[in-house]
Amino acid sequence: MKNKKESYVYRVMLENEWNEFKKKKKFFGNKLDLQSGFIHLSTKEQLTKTIEKYYSHKVRVMVLEFKVKDLEKKLKWEISRDNQLFPHLYGFIDFFNVKRVEQKF
Repeated sequence: MKNKKESYVYRVMLENEWNEFKKKKKFFGNKLDLQSGFIHLSTKEQLTKTIEKYYSHKVRVMVLEFKVKDLEKKLKWEISRDNQLFPHLYGFIDFFNVKRVEQKF
């Protein structure tokens, strides 16, 4: 299933995950991703709820932006929270695919 209206998808990660990603140049996911078998991503519209649900207790998170067209070979749109289509990435993310990073508190 594809979501044709989205041009960008987003990954929320902790600062230490971001630092590891910068160092290793590949991101294979965190514990939840590895258990799920895919990397959890969000649309811009889904970001706020994702941060509130999974990261509200954290002091600082990083939001990474990716172009859908750069990831689409490994991206699947699947029904998840609130019966919405979420972007799930099967595989790893290369560092060069990061288009923008924003720090959120």
